[in-house]
Amino acid sequence: MRERTTKLIETFAALTFPSEFSLSPDGLAVAFTYPVGQARQIFTLPIAHAGLPNRITATLADCAEPRWSPDSQQLVFMRGKAIWVARADGSNARELSDHPAGNTSPRWSPDGSRIAFLSRRRGWSHIWTIAPNGDALTQITRGAFDATDPTWSPDGAMLAFCSWRQEDLATRGVYLISADGGTATMISPRGCWNGAPSFSPDDRTLAYLSDHDGWFHVYLYDLRTGATRRLTRGEFEDGGSHFYDVDPRGGPLFSPDGKQIAFIRHRAGKFDVWLAEVATGAAHRISSRDGHYRLIGWLPDAQRLAVTYDTPTTPGDLWLLALDGQMQQLTNSAVADLQSHAILPEWISYAAPDGLTIPAALFRPTDPVPAPAIVFIHGGPNFGYGEFYYPLLQILAQEGYVVLVPNYRGSTGYGAAFREANFREWGHADALDVIEGARWLQQQTFVAPDRVAVVGPSYGGYLTLCALTLAPDIFCAGVDMYGDSEIAEAARHEDREARMDLIRQMGTPEENPEGYRRGSPLYLAERIQAPLLILHGKEDMLVVPLMSEKMIEALKIENKYFESHFYEGEEHGFDEPANKKDAWERVVKFLNRHCKGEKPSFHT
Repeated sequence: MRERTTKLIETFAALTFPSEFSLSPDGLAVAFTYPVGQARQIFTLPIAHAGLPNRITATLADCAEPRWSPDSQQLVFMRGKAIWVARADGSNARELSDHPAGNTSPRWSPDGSRIAFLSRRRGWSHIWTIAPNGDALTQITRGAFDATDPTWSPDGAMLAFCSWRQEDLATRGVYLISADGGTATMISPRGCWNGAPSFSPDDRTLAYLSDHDGWFHVYLYDLRTGATRRLTRGEFEDGGSHFYDVDPRGGPLFSPDGKQIAFIRHRAGKFDVWLAEVATGAAHRISSRDGHYRLIGWLPDAQRLAVTYDTPTTPGDLWLLALDGQMQQLTNSAVADLQSHAILPEWISYAAPDGLTIPAALFRPTDPVPAPAIVFIHGGPNFGYGEFYYPLLQILAQEGYVVLVPNYRGSTGYGAAFREANFREWGHADALDVIEGARWLQQQTFVAPDRVAVVGPSYGGYLTLCALTLAPDIFCAGVDMYGDSEIAEAARHEDREARMDLIRQMGTPEENPEGYRRGSPLYLAERIQAPLLILHGKEDMLVVPLMSEKMIEALKIENKYFESHFYEGEEHGFDEPANKKDAWERVVKFLNRHCKGEKPSFHT
């Protein structure tokens, strides 16, 4: 491993940056979380003038989700599993509610008299409210479903929320309910995915995202008449890269005067900020720099937005984005050395075996050619790689690998038909897209055709195993990071949302036994020829460690060469800096041994 790569891994592993930004209603400050030692803490930062952040919490517990009171004088936040409130300077901090099942998503009512939050204290994630003094704890939603994204109406009379229910797995709905509880009403269409509700300042309209027409767009629901109007349109997708939760940071977000809506639009791996006129739907892009934006909030002057902005080598810092495209950076977590050596992707496409066009990002190092190559498979499947901050891709590219990141069928950003093209075909149709990407690499003059590896996290780890079994003669090595191996077994062990999504896309194991068997690489372990590295967190509840343990057992039975490592305390992914460093070093050294012929060092 190059000396440069060793330094790069340590820098990326050590790099910390703020997150969970919240803009005060008066527009004068932002609250955010930042890691301090082993826990995230809450800070505030003035916007109008340069200054050092003010520390709000000092605990040994993780703090999260800071939200300002309507008068900008208090903050509600999570401290461990408990809801706390403090003055804006951090004084007079007090616990409001704790429960072993946990609480999340605290949100102030517009008049400051109540705080809505989510809790599983009745077995499902429901909306509750509580007074800022800890009194009047009230359950608002009830039933055999999980609620998410609680959003107050400006008059405080209603709450909007989202829910995905087992009786209709094709629908994620936007609901309205009285702030005092009662019967919830779904106001979004059925048979599609909806989310990110946002009320207009005049309390007349609820905006949300929906893929009702086959592409995610902004829709407007008239709260007086019940009429729905689509505001944006076209064969491109609005919102963010995530599909499951329809992240509100992708918009829609009404301007303070209610005349415009800000939202994010996908463009060939970029995520731009757009504005649409509420009256006419006329829309235009206001961000000029390529990268990945997320919305935090409008400033009161209605001329600027607080956003986060990240690129493949710079983490998501806070910026002010003016309507004329001018940007002002408020936090700076970037390291100059990372930017000076950055390798940015170019976007290509290739044809899948059935003719479907697969877009992909291509990282090309400056090393002499032909070079070894990696097909890197993103997770999901309903996620899309874009020009995000993602250290491992930079590490591999700067180590001298050509890296291809395909947005295989099932990926987001290309419409519902593309996103659903792997339904009942997990581990087969989408794995063939990945394999065709490897064949595309083999045909390029800058790639050594006998030195192509496959690497992926989560669903990408699962597809790594599938690709190694379906095309064993193509790959020189594989790296599976916390991926499934037997999807019928996964349906019995993984968390509720993961199980629901598996059934939504694959049917039940009883309905689709052939698809489940074909999509489970565990049963094809004898086909694997390439050396395999398996990495997994011991506390993973999304893809349980059993998935890797069963694959390891099958590899042992078949006398296959593999290496494995399980990380204590890690869930789905690797968060601790030391574990990131260790995992990335293992990946690079493993690939170097089997794709470059380097001799092994300390990891075996």
